[in-house]
Amino acid sequence: MIFKAIILTCFSNLEGERTASNIYHLLKGKKSIQTLQDAHLYQLERFYGIYSNLTKQGFNRRISKLEDSGYLLSDENQEGIYRLAESAVSWLTEHEQQLKIEYFHGLQYNEIAAVFHLRMLLLIQSLTNVRMKHYHFIPVTDNHSAEQWVKQSYRKMRTKEAAILQQLHKEIYSILLQLPDEDASVFVDRMTGYRKYGLSIGQLSEKYCMEVDHVHLLLTGIVHKMIATVIEDKKAFPLLAYILKDLMGSGQITHSAHKTYQLLSNNYTIDQIAAMRNLKTNTIHDHIVEVALYESDFPVLKYVTAEETDEILSAVNQYKSFRLKDIKHAVSDHISYFQIRLVLAVNKEKQGD
Repeated sequence: MIFKAIILTCFSNLEGERTASNIYHLLKGKKSIQTLQDAHLYQLERFYGIYSNLTKQGFNRRISKLEDSGYLLSDENQEGIYRLAESAVSWLTEHEQQLKIEYFHGLQYNEIAAVFHLRMLLLIQSLTNVRMKHYHFIPVTDNHSAEQWVKQSYRKMRTKEAAILQQLHKEIYSILLQLPDEDASVFVDRMTGYRKYGLSIGQLSEKYCMEVDHVHLLLTGIVHKMIATVIEDKKAFPLLAYILKDLMGSGQITHSAHKTYQLLSNNYTIDQIAAMRNLKTNTIHDHIVEVALYESDFPVLKYVTAEETDEILSAVNQYKSFRLKDIKHAVSDHISYFQIRLVLAVNKEKQGD
């Protein structure tokens, strides 16, 4: 149900302006400026990167199933473009309270959620086993980074296993109380402790009569919700905040875009930076647009005049569209695609809505 809801919500927000492939790249968390900008433009940030191991074959099967069921209507003139049928709109409205959409914070947490979850699971497994003087067990994960973190953290927790487990239980229980009982049960059944091994995604699917996609996304959503809750009140969740602490980066832009931004701040031109970094000018343009997505005080007027900005936004308002070709056709010839994308980056919502 969750996967179906996410796909339908994506198509609803895209309004026929992007293809099914764009949704696939969004869910996979493709690190391209086009995918990142689409996430912002169409208010789909929460879904970015939430299903990194999704296969194209599996995604296409889901699209075909929704089309065969009459929920998606294909565009005869443009391959990969779909719109929602009335039955899909009704279904989303009818099931709104059960869709868990609000759990997800993909763009914010997609890169740290899995590591945070693995650390927590492995820490619980380690503490429960050591407390029972059982020192030889198969780790719940072979993720080297998570294992090293738990080993280093355990040195600080040695001899305090019982108190730490009690506090961890209190913090996790407090968050799970906010969820429906079944969601909380799925999450708990994934945990491994002393002589108790957590269920696999497939086993959870079978136990709860849920699709594998649903289980995966549900667990991802719960972890996102957990992270958001901890960040909102770190003092109430000191141990979970400790697990999370070093995972929170200073910003969301990529390392390469940050390097370009530093050079721009030192008054190098776009052409100079391209030459210095041995990159194409278009790549530097991508970096600038990426920075503009996140920097609220980005100096957009260095690249686009106020008049050009007004002209671009007027075209967006006229066409009610983020299609770059439509906008380019409606503005003066001298306005570039880069300038259009930059204006869209700092004006993320459709004009006139």
